[in-house]
Amino acid sequence: MSKRSFAEVGSISSPQNPTSVSQILKHAENLLKTVKALNEELQNFRDTSDINDEIISVLKRHNKEILPTAQLLAQDETSALSQDNPRPQKAQKLEDGRDSRSSLGAGALPIPNHISLTRWTPDDIPSSGLPPLPPVLDPDLEQAALTHSGMVSDPTKMSYERLEWIGDAYIYLISTSFIFQTFPNLPVGRCSQLRERLIRNENLLNYTIQYGIDKRTNFPVEFGPLEKPRATRASEVVRKKALGDIFESYVAATILADPESLPRVSSWLKALWSTELADEIRAEFRGKSSSKHDCSNEKQDTDSDKKSTKQNLPYKVILSNTIVVKGIRLSYNDVGESKKDKHLGLPLYTVGVFLSGWGESNLQLGVGSALSKKEAGNNAARAALENKKLIKRLQQKKEEFLKSRSLAESNQQEYDNWS
Repeated sequence: MSKRSFAEVGSISSPQNPTSVSQILKHAENLLKTVKALNEELQNFRDTSDINDEIISVLKRHNKEILPTAQLLAQDETSALSQDNPRPQKAQKLEDGRDSRSSLGAGALPIPNHISLTRWTPDDIPSSGLPPLPPVLDPDLEQAALTHSGMVSDPTKMSYERLEWIGDAYIYLISTSFIFQTFPNLPVGRCSQLRERLIRNENLLNYTIQYGIDKRTNFPVEFGPLEKPRATRASEVVRKKALGDIFESYVAATILADPESLPRVSSWLKALWSTELADEIRAEFRGKSSSKHDCSNEKQDTDSDKKSTKQNLPYKVILSNTIVVKGIRLSYNDVGESKKDKHLGLPLYTVGVFLSGWGESNLQLGVGSALSKKEAGNNAARAALENKKLIKRLQQKKEEFLKSRSLAESNQQEYDNWS
């Protein structure tokens, strides 16, 4: 990439792909098609009074096509106006009241809202491949996001370091919001571990390489081809840090180029990160489903059992309420060999839940793993509850015991009355 100032880049007035009427018509037809499909599917919910998860799922699925298409039409408008009324660079800067540096002013920072930062659902997980990389709509910001400070002759010009600082904040906030809303019952420490998996440098540098962003960078010669290890004098640590930072700067440039891009970037990151936490997201929704329907086809033993299911209590509590009475014991013990989490490299605990009672001695009901013993035990209880056949058998033993005890108490009461 040749050394040019950002102003020189912005002065190129003839785009490589000028907007045409046929292009605008194509985008408009695509938008009409996607909106029509959404309308037809929503007709099935015309008589539904409240918004439910199924309706939200329909909206998310169609918005993945509607929002990018609408954005293309907005780009068509901007391109058409620039073709119809080209302005000298200096006049354009005066009219816009901004240049490459003022784009980073405090007033230019859009704030994420609740509409763009909703919880993950299994529908958000792409079936294959990476979600499309959103474009940076401002050429100056795109140039800055991909340029090392060592390649900028004018110290007043931007480089990726400044944008990376803002991008880091956006990524931190957006990832935190997704996790907070998706896993309401997860301990804060575990939420931090999930966030670390998303925003750690190794994860971000992989995105930079997978999207080919690294091949568009303007870095000093000592960095060399960033995708080839040990190819230059720059240390591997420095090069990896730079690759991760580039992704953050690209995110910032995409958002700052157009405040309307923030929902689009949020949706992109949501789909991108959902692949990293796919197992956790699916498990969360399986858990909600099972907690709503656990033993729903069975007779409920006590008011306590009903209450525990409705409140979505920890699986340990649900398991205990389902099969335990006085004299029956559940124990949670370490099992298997010590392992490490494949994502974070931290110690991974594996715990089994064992039953003593109902004619069983130290019977293993389920096994679970996690980064803490408490969560591993809860996962073991969940695994036990998913063994419907076994739980049904033990629950029947509990029911028979309760009926027998109730009958005995009733007989004792009658005996006492006659006495």
